[in-house]
Amino acid sequence: MTNALEKLKEEKIPFLLCGYSSLDRYFRIPETGPLYLAIDSSLVSLAKAFDELQFPGLPLEDASVQAEGRRLVFRCVDSLSVPPSAPFTVLRLLYDPGRNAFIDRIDLYPDLRAGTLEGSTAVPSEAPRWLALCEAARLVSRYHYTTDPLALGWGKGDELPPPAYQRDLLIALLGSRNPHKGLELLEAAGFVAEAWPELYDMTRVPQGKDFHPDGNVWEHTLATLTYRKRPDVLLSLALMLHDCGKPHAEGSREKRFDGHAEIGAHIATRFLRRLGFPQETISSVEFLVRFHMMPPALKSLPSFRTDPILASPLFPQLLELYRADAASCYADEEGYYEACRIYKAWQRDRGNPFIVEKQRRQRARMRR
Repeated sequence: MTNALEKLKEEKIPFLLCGYSSLDRYFRIPETGPLYLAIDSSLVSLAKAFDELQFPGLPLEDASVQAEGRRLVFRCVDSLSVPPSAPFTVLRLLYDPGRNAFIDRIDLYPDLRAGTLEGSTAVPSEAPRWLALCEAARLVSRYHYTTDPLALGWGKGDELPPPAYQRDLLIALLGSRNPHKGLELLEAAGFVAEAWPELYDMTRVPQGKDFHPDGNVWEHTLATLTYRKRPDVLLSLALMLHDCGKPHAEGSREKRFDGHAEIGAHIATRFLRRLGFPQETISSVEFLVRFHMMPPALKSLPSFRTDPILASPLFPQLLELYRADAASCYADEEGYYEACRIYKAWQRDRGNPFIVEKQRRQRARMRR
C-alpha cells in the first residue's frame, strides 16, 4: 500500500483518507477492507498513474484499483477543502496521513460522538434510495452507532443495489466487529426479504427450544456470528449460510432438518454466484456448509468417509464453524474439543505408514 500512496505523490495527486478509512483511525480499530481516498485530481490523471484502474460505476466510488493485495477506492473532489458527499456526516471526516491529523471542515465532531447516525445535506439528489440504508448497515456493524431502519428512506418495492454493491456490502458487514447489527437493520427494513430471499427464508423457520435459545433459524445464524474469534470473511460467509437449507429440508419428527447441509450447500453456491463472488470463495463456502455437521460425528464415522474431509486445508475453518455454531446453542464445548483431539490424532497418524496401511485394509473390507 505504501507504494500506491507514493505513486500518488510522484504524480502530484493530492489525497486524504476519507470515509471508513478515516473513521477506523478515529475510533482506533484495525483497518480491514478497501482504503478510501479523496483525491484532488481528474480520473484521467488517475488513469495515467494506475494502469489497472477500474470504474465500478457505484455510489461513493469514482474509481478503484487493486494494489499490494488491497483495493484502493477513489473519490474525486474539486478541492480537498470540501469533503466528499456522503449519506451520513460521519463519513465526511478526512485524515491526513502525512501530518497524522484529522481534518474536520464541517464541525462533525458532535456527530462522531453521538450514539445515533445523522444524515447529511451533501447527498446528491440522484443518489439511489438504498444508499443510506446500506451505508447505515455498514456503520452500525463497524462502529457504535444505532439508527431507525424506517427513517432511512428505503421501502419494499424500491430499487435494489446492483450485485457488485451487494457483494461489497456483505464483505464489509462480515468483516466488521458486529455484523449481526447491520444484518438486523437490513432485515428490519425489509431489505433482506427483497434482496437476499435465501437468508430471509430462515426468519420463518422456528427451532426447538431444547437445543436452541433462539426463536428461529435466522436469529440462531446471527448469534453464531457473535462467537467468532476474529472477523474472518470466509468463515463469516459460511456461518451466515450454514443453515440456509433448513427452510427447504423435508425431515422427519426425529430428524427435522435432515439433509439441510447438502441442500444449503447448493443454495449457498447459487446465492454467492449471483452476487459475483470469486469461484474460490464459492467453492470454499460450499465445502464448509456441506460438511458443517461432520465435526460432531467424527467419532462415529468410518475413516474412508472422514479422511478426505480431514485432509482438506479448510478443515480448521470447519472446526471454527462448529465451535461458533455449538456456542450459540445449549451445547457445552466438549464436542468441539473432542473433534479437535480427533483431528490432531489424525494429523499425527497420517505420517505413520503402519497406521495408514491398517486404515487402507479396513476401508477395503468395508467396501466389499
